[in-house]
Amino acid sequence: MEKNKGFTLIEMLVVVAMIGILSALLLISLGPSRNKAKDTRIISDVNQIRALAETYYDQATGYYNDNALRSAVTSIMTDIQNQGSTGGVEPGVHSFSNDVAVWAKLLSQTPTTYYCVDTRGNTVYQTSTVDSHCGTCDSKTSCVW
Repeated sequence: MEKNKGFTLIEMLVVVAMIGILSALLLISLGPSRNKAKDTRIISDVNQIRALAETYYDQATGYYNDNALRSAVTSIMTDIQNQGSTGGVEPGVHSFSNDVAVWAKLLSQTPTTYYCVDTRGNTVYQTSTVDSHCGTCDSKTSCVW
């Protein structure tokens, strides 16, 4: 009697099902890592806007002009917004007197957390909504004006 050397259909289906389950588990576990990577990019972009604001202040006008600053950082703000494809990251920039504050909502934090930096060098992670009239990010009281 001759013995077949191949796999049966059932054996193949079991292997395909196991591979499918393992790949689904892998994709689920990578979700938070993607959001952490996006948060890193958001934080980098926010810091870049702060640095541009300082350069703009030092070289161009000697004061902060909210509209001119917003137009100068439009592409970076768009990049921040694009990171939040599953939900808005609500980036913002606001100048007040001699200070500029920049903030954005982070994706991987629970509860909802905002990253805020200002031209004074303050950096704050805060769980409350950032006010659109924010002028500085006080490390003790969050975003103030």
